[in-house]
Amino acid sequence: MLATAQKCKITGKEFKISQYEEDFFERMGLPLPTLCIEERHRRRLAYRNERSIYKSTCDFTGKPIISLYSPDKDLTVYSQEAWWDDDWDAHDYGRDYDFNRPFFEQFAELQRAVPRLSLMNTKAENSEYCNITVSNKNCYLVFGGDFNEDCMNSVFCFHSRDCSDLYWMNRGELCYECVDCGDLYNCRYTTHSYTCRDSAFLFDCRGCTDCFACVGLRNKQYYFFNKSYSKEEYEQKIREYDLGSHLGVKKAQEEYFNFKLSCPHRASWIINCENSSGNNLVNVKNCRNCFDIEGPAEDLRDIILAGWNIKDAFSCDHVGHGLELGHELVGSIGGHLNIFGTFIWYSNDIFYSDMIVNSSHDLFGCSNMKKAEYCILNKQYRKEDYEDLRARIVEHMKSTGEWGEFFPIENSLWCYNETIAQDYAPLEKDEALKRGLKWHDEETKSVGSGDIVPESIDEVDESILDKTFVCKSSGRPYRINEKEYKLYKRLKVPIPHFAPETRNVMRFKSRNPWKIWERECEKCGSDITSSYDPVRDEKVVCETCYRKFVN
Repeated sequence: MLATAQKCKITGKEFKISQYEEDFFERMGLPLPTLCIEERHRRRLAYRNERSIYKSTCDFTGKPIISLYSPDKDLTVYSQEAWWDDDWDAHDYGRDYDFNRPFFEQFAELQRAVPRLSLMNTKAENSEYCNITVSNKNCYLVFGGDFNEDCMNSVFCFHSRDCSDLYWMNRGELCYECVDCGDLYNCRYTTHSYTCRDSAFLFDCRGCTDCFACVGLRNKQYYFFNKSYSKEEYEQKIREYDLGSHLGVKKAQEEYFNFKLSCPHRASWIINCENSSGNNLVNVKNCRNCFDIEGPAEDLRDIILAGWNIKDAFSCDHVGHGLELGHELVGSIGGHLNIFGTFIWYSNDIFYSDMIVNSSHDLFGCSNMKKAEYCILNKQYRKEDYEDLRARIVEHMKSTGEWGEFFPIENSLWCYNETIAQDYAPLEKDEALKRGLKWHDEETKSVGSGDIVPESIDEVDESILDKTFVCKSSGRPYRINEKEYKLYKRLKVPIPHFAPETRNVMRFKSRNPWKIWERECEKCGSDITSSYDPVRDEKVVCETCYRKFVN
């Protein structure tokens, strides 16, 4: 299929636009992208703050709140209760469009004027320090995870209880330091494994019980480094590691890491998919260069973290739940024909807008509106007048070079390192400032200062609740609360050496990047695509060769 070559206006690198993509942009009335997909993702992800939360004050009630916005930002922020209330109206902040000024400049001013929602944490019970969550109980520092109980320090965990330090877990119980897993009980240090219990250091295992440091096993019990033992022999092997101590965990991690490198790795995690490429795809069709997609999903390009009946979408992240015809969206669910927006929920025909909810429709350049229609810059119009003015604004944006571009990254309401752009494409402070981006200086202390982290969980008692530790990597100070203390004692894992946010970053970095490479299977030499960079040490093989390894 023919492809059009484009040059990224930021990196200068050439990238290709397929005929399929050209047809989509023509159908949407949009020009071809001017940025490569990596820079498009970076720009968009800089508009999503998941995990940087602060103590603040509601500007409507004066009461203390937890907020996504640090108090030093010049913004009006309402508590969740106040924002959803009908006692204020976003239409009151409406303004006329000025054809003598760029659109993005006018929209940025509107964004900073309209009251903003402090957090997205609905139906929370004793779970104030969570964000982008629903129906959590007794949870702490859970982000993007729903329907959990007694969980903490985790991102994208669902229907789980008594867990800590997870990234993408569905139905876990008594689990610790697990990534991309589901239906686990009493497991730790485990990745890409499902329906396992009473195990540790697993990679791509299914239906396993009492297994340790194993790769690619199916329905096994009492396996140690992929070898079968009797129950007594297995238990004796496990006793060689004191997993309640840092030294014991380090020993196990090093041996497991070397063993895992010696095993074949499947090129990509693509299950029950048709004509699709990327990684971590389940039940999808015609999805190219997509990552972390849970189907049903169809006809997607360059999408990350999405699914559940999403169709016809390009260059989006954290989207789905019935979304159809979407482009350059962040955190948006449901709706039809929404382009260039952040947090558009169950609304239709929304253009260049931010935080639009409750079945709104036909909005352009609007911010923080509920049940709204035919508005531009939050100002109400008749249907005919709205359509006429919208068409004129599009022509104006074409003349300024704004039409077809997402909001400028420097206009984000957050500092770069407060957003998940820092996860995807990390920058140092000097480099961020050189790019014209904002930076939030965290409270840090000298690495090595602070109280000494106990070597073993057996040494820990309730006095630990009065201590302040300093992250050995970032210098972030952190403490252990009572819930963490009790869970770590119950799981028999050592007190972490790293602050919670540092651990979040480490888990994210442990996953393969949202990128694919062309390479050869190391067994049969066939051409494959994989999210493993060819310079890495893993032995990456095609699906056919991998199935021969799985036991």
